[in-house]
This record gives sequence, C-alpha cells and structure tokens, in this order.
Amino acid sequence: MDKKNITRNALARAINARFEVIDKWYNGHVEKIDADVLARICYVLECTPADIIIYKTTE
Repeated sequence: MDKKNITRNALARAINARFEVIDKWYNGHVEKIDADVLARICYVLECTPADIIIYKTTE
C-alpha cells in the first residue's frame, strides 16, 4: 500500500469493503482468507496474492 501511496481507508472504498477488513489485512490479523477480497485488493494494488500473503507457523 505504501508503494502505491494508498491509505487503508481509500483501499476499503476502492474494493467496497469495510475499513475493519482492510485494517485486519494490514495488521496481519486475518484468520480466514476471503478469496474475493484478496482478488479485489490485488487488482487495486496491481500485485499478486504472493505479494500479500506470508505463511507463518505457530510453534
């Protein structure tokens, strides 16, 4: 988002999602990935899911 100079609020409006949804993605607190939201985020940010998703194991 920083590279595209877009705020969380602007991204939420652009993909027609609640700010809270984008805030969870931004802060890494997504528990369940919604493929539609992910696709819309990637479209607006011109990126791939691999640019956004990082898999972390719990130990």
